[in-house]
Amino acid sequence: MRNKIVLTLLCAAFFMGCAQRDKFSKKQQKAFYISIEKTACFGNCPIYILEVSKQEAKLQAKRFTEHEGLSNQRMSDLEYKALQDSCAQADWGNYATEYLTGYSDLPSTIIRFSIHPTDTIDIRYEGSEAPAELMRIGDMLHAYQKKMQADWPASLD
Repeated sequence: MRNKIVLTLLCAAFFMGCAQRDKFSKKQQKAFYISIEKTACFGNCPIYILEVSKQEAKLQAKRFTEHEGLSNQRMSDLEYKALQDSCAQADWGNYATEYLTGYSDLPSTIIRFSIHPTDTIDIRYEGSEAPAELMRIGDMLHAYQKKMQADWPASLD
């Protein structure tokens, strides 16, 4: 009987640990910050920084984008939740700080992530060298940048 109780408690602790990795606490949700920066290449690669915090997206489009300048947009609840969920599933503590190809003419992608106001993780990668979770988050942020470009207010041109 005692072994069944211990086994049940261990199983419960295991599943609770898995569940916590899929969600952020309320405090972590309030401190949630993520950004993507696309750097220059030897060509016409888009150069921009997109920052997301408290459901607000701030785009600084620098060069080789449809529009250049600053734009702010509020993310929909669905978009923001999908982004947070993807970030919650990523293994931030075990990623390397760089995943580079060794080719100097490729643009870099820099992702900055934080769920604590004083602790930000920076990861830089080129091409498809990063782990799949990071690539998925980078793709989500890049797609949102394209959406912001498409919705660019005429008054900012």
